[in-house]
Amino acid sequence: MSEISDTRAIELATQAIEGKAVRQAGSRIEVTRAEGRVTVVFVHITPPDELGADYDAKVTLDATTGDVVQILGAP
Repeated sequence: MSEISDTRAIELATQAIEGKAVRQAGSRIEVTRAEGRVTVVFVHITPPDELGADYDAKVTLDATTGDVVQILGAP
């Protein structure tokens, strides 16, 4: 069985965070793959000299099925 594409991973991750996390407008999206998983990170731009999470949400998916394994949302 083949792995889901990056585009499909982003679509699934976006659906998974709907109503759970708010994405910062204009932020970039990073997709990484490791050990049968795809992680989609909705990057948060933190202003200089401010502390805070570096992501709005981080979604881990099964690389083959696209099933959500974990959702982490910034507080």
